[in-house]
Amino acid sequence: MDKQTFTPGAQDTAEADAKDAFFEQVAAISEQMIAGYGRDFAMGVLLLAARYIAQNRPAEAEPPQIVTQP
Repeated sequence: MDKQTFTPGAQDTAEADAKDAFFEQVAAISEQMIAGYGRDFAMGVLLLAARYIAQNRPAEAEPPQIVTQP
């Protein structure tokens, strides 16, 4: 079988660069949360964010109620 190579176009490269910028922002925020409140807090925040996204609510919807332990 012939080996196929993929050469991204300019649009694909621009999109990849834009996505990389978001990953860098998430990494920086994660590091700040870890430094301030620990790994468990940072993971909890990111899991809640993923849950919020997965619920597929419109942007105008009220954010979910978050119950924390005292």
